Amino acid sequence: MRRRLSPTERFLWAAGEVLPVNIGMTGRIHGRTTPDLLREALSAARHRHPLLAVRIADPGPWRAWLTTDGVPDPELHVVKATAPDSWARIVEQELQRPFDIRVGPLARFVLVEAGGSFDLVGIYHHLIADGLSATFVLRDLLRRIADPAADMSPVLAAPADDLLPDRRAGLGDLRAVTRRLRGSGRAPRAGRQLAYTTWRLDTPETSALLARCRAERTTVTAALSTAFARALAELGRPGPAGIAVAVDLRRLLTSSPGEALGLYATSLLTTLDSAARPDPWDLARRAGADIQQALRPEELLPLVRIHRLLRYLPRATMSSLLGRSEAKRTVFDVSLSNMRAPVPTDYGPLRLTAVYAAAHTSLSGTPLVAVFGFDGRLFCSVTSTDGPHTSELCALAMSHLRDAVSG
Repeated sequence: MRRRLSPTERFLWAAGEVLPVNIGMTGRIHGRTTPDLLREALSAARHRHPLLAVRIADPGPWRAWLTTDGVPDPELHVVKATAPDSWARIVEQELQRPFDIRVGPLARFVLVEAGGSFDLVGIYHHLIADGLSATFVLRDLLRRIADPAADMSPVLAAPADDLLPDRRAGLGDLRAVTRRLRGSGRAPRAGRQLAYTTWRLDTPETSALLARCRAERTTVTAALSTAFARALAELGRPGPAGIAVAVDLRRLLTSSPGEALGLYATSLLTTLDSAARPDPWDLARRAGADIQQALRPEELLPLVRIHRLLRYLPRATMSSLLGRSEAKRTVFDVSLSNMRAPVPTDYGPLRLTAVYAAAHTSLSGTPLVAVFGFDGRLFCSVTSTDGPHTSELCALAMSHLRDAVSG
């Protein structure tokens, strides 16, 4: 495979020169495997998902190429678990380890052996994967481990930029994005050490949350956004809270990428004023309505098309602007990704018991929260370089969420 980087991929490449741009996906599996079986599965998965083994070739100021030429299979490390949270500490470490983009590959894996179970950690450069497509890779690896004859036919799709219903970018897109970002952000709370923390809502809590959201005519994403907005206010954040919500673009594209590995997501910004709407469900309904408004194609597509306007900037200039912007202010107070894992639990003798996502895309201390719905439960995580504040924020948000559900 050899193709030019899309405008969005080029933007992520430039961002990666000054910021971390790694995401992670961890499956916790009951059952046993061997490093050899997993390496064979990774080789087969590379055939199915070519972006698992690419590098950036012929990099220049304005263009570069993605190629599989001369790229080895994804790296696999094998370690023994020494504590129940060994896998989480490995995620923490691996998120901070940059990829050599000119050598590749832009994905790597860690097998954490723990007796009768194992954890499979996948780390990706964000320009080749989003959370949902990384989940498809996890599923395909488990399928292949369980059944060496499992179908691993290639699934490859064009980048999202090439699948937009209207790819023409103009100044109207710039105005739309500027309008969305106006008035948002705060001074960074930068720290040094990345912290990755996980928790979950078990089946009864998840069922109660879903039922209450239906009764209140809102969504889980809106309820989670409200909980974090109220927690931010309680911690003294002045004014409305800016929540960045991850959005799956697949439903808007002219041709569905299906289960292909790739970046088919973006983020939109919504602001929530918990002081103006003290009732949590009133605020959640308002948040849900704002998010639905922002999901309209005319509102959402400029967030992707704007990268086409950046093609006139040399990559080094983009990197410099992104670095200065990150140091000056954050665009949002919390990033929230709420996804549902459309993957089975059972793979022959193996059972997938939990799925946790992770992201390390900011040095500003902004909490990056990932929530994965799987097997009737919500698996939650947060990464941040501002550990104490983030831990307190998440604990308060979950307290507000539980109080709203039970109140």
